[in-house]
Amino acid sequence: SEVIRRRFGQYEGRGGEGERGRGGEFDSQLLISPISSQSDWPDLVMIDGGKGQLSAVIAVLQEMNLLEDLRVVSLAKQREEIFLPGESLPLPTDSEQPGVQLLRRLRDEAHRFAVSFHRQQRSDKLRRSRLDEIPGLGFHRQKQLLAHFHSIEYIREASVKQLTEVAGIGPRLAAEIYNYFHP
Repeated sequence: SEVIRRRFGQYEGRGGEGERGRGGEFDSQLLISPISSQSDWPDLVMIDGGKGQLSAVIAVLQEMNLLEDLRVVSLAKQREEIFLPGESLPLPTDSEQPGVQLLRRLRDEAHRFAVSFHRQQRSDKLRRSRLDEIPGLGFHRQKQLLAHFHSIEYIREASVKQLTEVAGIGPRLAAEIYNYFHP
């Protein structure tokens, strides 16, 4: 997985429904942009999911005229079912087969990688604050404002005079804060 990370990077999709945007649409540019030439393409694209996820990926690959160039399978977690494009039923498999175990480990690693990437993104977003965007308002003054007003919403509702009541917030910075929330 380290080689894949270095060569293809991580790409954040647009939309909130898993990897799909509104209406089940993928941003196909995000899918193809890290892969510059056909020689860089993987031998197999494995989808963590069932028939629905496989169908969505197949639709995008068809739209991009790549379906004939790439082999795609999906592995559904519930019953360890393997789906192939164009097949309505999963492949009959035995969970003890070495090939099935390898696919399961690959799928689990891809899932672990995606979950940790998502958690990191969410953690980064939680650490950022709208207050970070206000010029001249550093971390220490942000803490003072939040200690005084208890929330960004109350800071937004405060007048310039109320903002100057916070230690370290002078009239100029108070006006800057007020103007940020009231353009």
